[in-house]
Amino acid sequence: LACLLLVAACGGGDIKPEVSSAPTAAPALVSASADRIVTLQTRTMLAGLACGSSWGDPQAFARYARFTVRNAAVLRRSQQAMADRMGGMATFDRLHTEMSNGESIRLQAMGAPAYCAWMREPFYTTVAIEPEELDRWAVIQEASAQLR
Repeated sequence: LACLLLVAACGGGDIKPEVSSAPTAAPALVSASADRIVTLQTRTMLAGLACGSSWGDPQAFARYARFTVRNAAVLRRSQQAMADRMGGMATFDRLHTEMSNGESIRLQAMGAPAYCAWMREPFYTTVAIEPEELDRWAVIQEASAQLR
C-alpha cells in the first residue's frame, strides 16, 4: 500500500478534479478514494505553500486553508480510513510525511517555475471544490483507473 500511495503522490497523472454524477461506491472504491483524497490534499497543500508568489497570489495558502476547513469532514474521514487500513494513525502519519516529502522532491526535481505552472490549474480547481464534489471526484477517478 505504501508503495502504491507514494507512486500516486509522486507519479504523474491527472489530478484535476472533474466533477460529474457519482456512481454507487463499492468498498474497494471508497478505500482507494480515501487514498486519492489524501494525495490531492497533500499536493494542494504544497502548491499553496510554494507557488503563491509565482502565481502572483499572496492568498494561495489561505485558499488552501479554506478548502481544508470547508472539506474537513471528507478529509478527516479519508485520513481515518487510511489509518484504519494501515493499523493506526501513527502509521498513517509516517506515510503522510513520506507523501509530502515525495511531493517536495517532485517540486525540486521539476524546479519551482515548472512545478507551479503544472499545478496552477489543479490547485485552483481543487480549492474551489465542495465536499460532495470531492467525494464524487475521488470515486470517479478510482473507477476510471480500474477500467484502464
